[in-house]
Amino acid sequence: MKIRLGKQTLLMGLIPVLLSGCVTYPIAKNLQDQAKPLTLSQVVADPGACQGTIVIWGGRIIKVDNDVNRSAIYVLEFPLEGSGEPQVLANTSGRFIASSKGFLDPEVYKAGRLITVAGAVAGLESEPVQKTEYAYPVLDIKQIHLWPVERRYYYNPDEYWYGYYPGWYWWGWYPAWGWGWGWYYHGGYWGGGYHYQGGPRGGGGWHH
Repeated sequence: MKIRLGKQTLLMGLIPVLLSGCVTYPIAKNLQDQAKPLTLSQVVADPGACQGTIVIWGGRIIKVDNDVNRSAIYVLEFPLEGSGEPQVLANTSGRFIASSKGFLDPEVYKAGRLITVAGAVAGLESEPVQKTEYAYPVLDIKQIHLWPVERRYYYNPDEYWYGYYPGWYWWGWYPAWGWGWGWYYHGGYWGGGYHYQGGPRGGGGWHH
């Protein structure tokens, strides 16, 4: 894209990386073949009948707990896209726990990251959420996929600010919200600034 500043031409390097070709589903084919389309509400309604059933669920990590007996990832569920990635702008069906006998590093499985899990239904666990008891469906993890954090840059030619500003921008196909400190280009004025950006996959940060 070119921006003309008087007699000078500024070449702006907006460089989206477009990945083409087939998208590889993150869960092994044998687990896909075994998985049943059970929902969280179906498991909550009849956990005994669902015991041992393989399902593939995903969502955003709430927290990770490790103790001497197991590790547990608490997840806010979202429906999965065809690629297996959680659709974070869709409605959630609730929360679930992905359980493992091995250590799950909370610095790797950070709150806000997206995961997709294949696991066997192990029942329900009731734990307090604020002032109420919540029944979590529990999965014994067979395979887990941690989605990478996406980072996008944006340019808005229609307005400029200097100072602490809010603003909407596009994150891939989705709108997202960012705060920052810096300049926009507008009406012949320009400057490179910093802004904070986050998006559906979490992991926001400061960018130039």
